[in-house]
Amino acid sequence: MKSQPVETLNISTTDPFQAARALGELLKQLPEYVAFLDALNAVNADPQVQQLSKKMRACQSAMQWGRDVVQNAAEMERLEAEIESLPVVQAYRRAEAAVREAFLAVDELISREAGVDFAANAKRSCCG
Repeated sequence: MKSQPVETLNISTTDPFQAARALGELLKQLPEYVAFLDALNAVNADPQVQQLSKKMRACQSAMQWGRDVVQNAAEMERLEAEIESLPVVQAYRRAEAAVREAFLAVDELISREAGVDFAANAKRSCCG
């Protein structure tokens, strides 16, 4: 599916909440977002990723309980390197970078149109 460049998306409404919902629907159609979800599902379904993740959780638990901290920290580093070297994880990282780039482009456009740093001001505060 070919998406419109971010600059040409046109949502015709004066209700900002309706426009935000429409933008959300358009963002879900972005090829970068679809590819990201596909890559995420592939990572979550990969047996080797699951096996390595299980080992990583065991190392983390051992370190939290103070068991063989140095040895478990070294094993965590090894497991992290092994998981990151898997083709399915590398594909996920590429898809993640592409969707982040697309979302940053949308944020820049909204920020320019609104005259404020949109994403920075859209974060929840500690009080609300």
